[in-house]
Amino acid sequence: MDDENQIRKLRRQAIEESARIVEDAPEGGFKGLVDDWFAMQADLPATDGSKRASTTIAENRREADSLVKAWGHFEVSEITAKMGLDYLKACKKSRPHKGNKEISLGRLIMQHAIGLGLIETNPLNDLERNKTVPVKKRYVTDAEMALAVEMGRKFGGARLIVALALKTAWLCVRRSFEVRQIQREAVTPAGIIWTDSKSKTKPTILIEWSPELSATIYEAMEVKRNKDAGTLYLFGNLRGEPYTKGGWKAMLDDLMRECVKEAAKRGIPFRKFSLQDCRPKGATDKQQRGDTDTKDALLHSSDAMLARHYDRRDSKKATPAG
Repeated sequence: MDDENQIRKLRRQAIEESARIVEDAPEGGFKGLVDDWFAMQADLPATDGSKRASTTIAENRREADSLVKAWGHFEVSEITAKMGLDYLKACKKSRPHKGNKEISLGRLIMQHAIGLGLIETNPLNDLERNKTVPVKKRYVTDAEMALAVEMGRKFGGARLIVALALKTAWLCVRRSFEVRQIQREAVTPAGIIWTDSKSKTKPTILIEWSPELSATIYEAMEVKRNKDAGTLYLFGNLRGEPYTKGGWKAMLDDLMRECVKEAAKRGIPFRKFSLQDCRPKGATDKQQRGDTDTKDALLHSSDAMLARHYDRRDSKKATPAG
C-alpha cells in the first residue's frame, strides 16, 4: 500500500486490461452478442465438450434469427426477464414449443455475455416455460411407405430419388441430414457405412445388406441425372448436388401431394410424412420384430432415449411369466 511505484504499475495494468476487455466485447448490441456466440462455437476445438454438432448449430441459427428479430436493436444490458416472459407469451398460441427452445438458446447466449463481462446476472434464468401438449407421435405404416415408393417410380426423376431416400432412412434407421448427405463411397460390399451426424466423436455403423436394402440402394444409384451431374451423393438432386432443406421440402411436397391424390382415388388411408418420420418407423419395426440390435442401429446407448423418442408402438406384447 505504501509502494508508489507498485501502485502506479498495478493501476496501469488495470487500465490496460479494462481497455482490452472493452475492445474484445462484441459490437452491435444483442445481435453482436449472438454473432459472437456462433463465432465462439465455430472456434472451439472438436474435442471440447461444449462444441455443438453442425446440425444443432444450423437449427440454433434459425432459432437465433427469431430472437434477433425481437431484440436485435437492444443493448445486451437492456434485455430483461420481462422481455423473456413477453416473448414466451407471444409464442404461446401458435408456437409454444419453438418459443421455449428459442428462449433456452437465448439464456445460453446471455450466459456467454456474463463471461464477456457485459452483464453480471442472466435475466433469462429460471423463466417459466410455455406448457405444451404432447403431440401423438407419427408412425408411418408399411402401406404409406409402399405408396410413396410406388408414386416415386411412377413419376421418376427427383421424386423417385426422394421416395428411395425415405425408404432408405426407414431401412437404415437414419436421420434426415445423414440420408441427404450420404455419399456413394459409403456403399461397400458388406453394406452401407453411416456416420452419426449428432455425435462429436462421429461413430460409424455398418448397416448390412438385406435383399430389400440392396435393391433400394442400387435403384437409387441408377436414377438418371443430368448429363453433367456428378455422382458423389447417393441421394443428390438431378444436378448431383446434395439437397438443401428448401429443395428437399419442395420435392417431398410434390411426392406427398401425388400420394394423397392416389390414396383418395383408391379409397385408402394416407397421411403425409417426412424424412424425420422414417427413423422412428425403422426403430419401431425392429423392436416389434424382436431385434436386439436396435440401439446399435441408432448409435444410441440409452434405453430411455429409445423408449422416449423412437418407440411408436401403439400396443406391445409379452410372453407370460410361467
